[in-house]
Amino acid sequence: MHDLAPIAYAHRPKPFGFEVSYRLDPDGLFVDTGRKQETVPYRSIASARLAYAPTNFTTKGYRLALRLADGRTLKLGNLSWKTFFEFDRQDRTYAPFVRALLARAAAANPRLACRTGTPPVLWALSAAAGALAVAGLLAMGFAASQRGGVSAALLVALFVAPLGWQVHAMTMRNWPGSFDPGAPPERVMPAAG
Repeated sequence: MHDLAPIAYAHRPKPFGFEVSYRLDPDGLFVDTGRKQETVPYRSIASARLAYAPTNFTTKGYRLALRLADGRTLKLGNLSWKTFFEFDRQDRTYAPFVRALLARAAAANPRLACRTGTPPVLWALSAAAGALAVAGLLAMGFAASQRGGVSAALLVALFVAPLGWQVHAMTMRNWPGSFDPGAPPERVMPAAG
């Protein structure tokens, strides 16, 4: 593994936080949070979870969560926040970085657990809550239309369409599962552009 060239990635995970820099060195993942620097050996990455992670401002958010052997978690995302309302999508650098990181971690730790989406219990609860919210709004709209409240029914329809689309996207893209580290699923990865 010593012949691998370093690959770097950086992002601001929070609107008012520090930039976090990552670099894939030959023997480990170098992390610089601005306050602390460390190298995480690839063999100590126990699991990797890729997820679709939209925010209030975009539906194009993705996240990689690395669980380390010591129990800590490192999270990387494709969004880099400038302000509370402004961010950069870094798909072109995030996607290749994540693919290279997964390859190096899997080479160093053949037992690397690669998961997609959210854990099954959280996925089921989220799907149920989303479905109930959409069903409740549909029932309210239907009841309003039956009572002659056409404007109220139309207002409910304005909320149901985007909410239903978002619930569907979250449910389908964050379906729990496993993946081969050499082939992360497109549903939880941005297009490299």
